[in-house]
Amino acid sequence: MWRFAAAFAMAACLVAVVQVSVMQVERRRMAALRVEQQKIQAELTAVKESAKDAEPVVVLENDKGDRVIMDLDSAVQPASLKTYD
Repeated sequence: MWRFAAAFAMAACLVAVVQVSVMQVERRRMAALRVEQQKIQAELTAVKESAKDAEPVVVLENDKGDRVIMDLDSAVQPASLKTYD
């Protein structure tokens, strides 16, 4: 009878130790995920702020892949036939 009680107590202690270690691993993982989430949110906020400050541009591209990037003010100006002389 005492052997059975000792074996049961040892098994219960082993289960408790494993459970505690699993909980600690999960807490560390959750803490790492929180840090990563905060980092991503900070980066997203920085990107949103830079997008607000960015000047609007127009990108023209032909079939060969050549690109011309103009600011919105110069792209909106009407073309005149005088410029094509």
